[in-house]
Amino acid sequence: MLLVVLVFFGGIGYFFFSTETAKAEIPSHVTGEMREVYEWAKTPEGSAALEKMPCYCGCKFEGHLHARHCFWRDNGDFDKHGITCSVCFDIAKRTKKGLEEGKNICEILKGVDEFYKPNASLRTPTPIPAECSAG
Repeated sequence: MLLVVLVFFGGIGYFFFSTETAKAEIPSHVTGEMREVYEWAKTPEGSAALEKMPCYCGCKFEGHLHARHCFWRDNGDFDKHGITCSVCFDIAKRTKKGLEEGKNICEILKGVDEFYKPNASLRTPTPIPAECSAG
């Protein structure tokens, strides 16, 4: 039983305290659709789009300013927050899918804001893009 407990907490410790997560690369344990979102979030298009999208999970209390911070830090380092947070992952997926469908960032933002309206108090301080506040 003690061995099982040690292995369990060792695994948790590795995930949360591993130096592998402080690199500018996606760790090997990030696979599938999650990996695709991380890869997209690092592209110029993905990065620019997610910088215009707020997050509603409460990560503003960790200093996040927009949805890109859930995946990549300003210095280019990997941020493991996106792996553990379904809200961050959902916002990134909605943004990516919306762009692929030909929607503009304002349409996508409106949909995300409406969907996460109950979490409005947790919204990151992401400014409304200039192109969305006109008119």
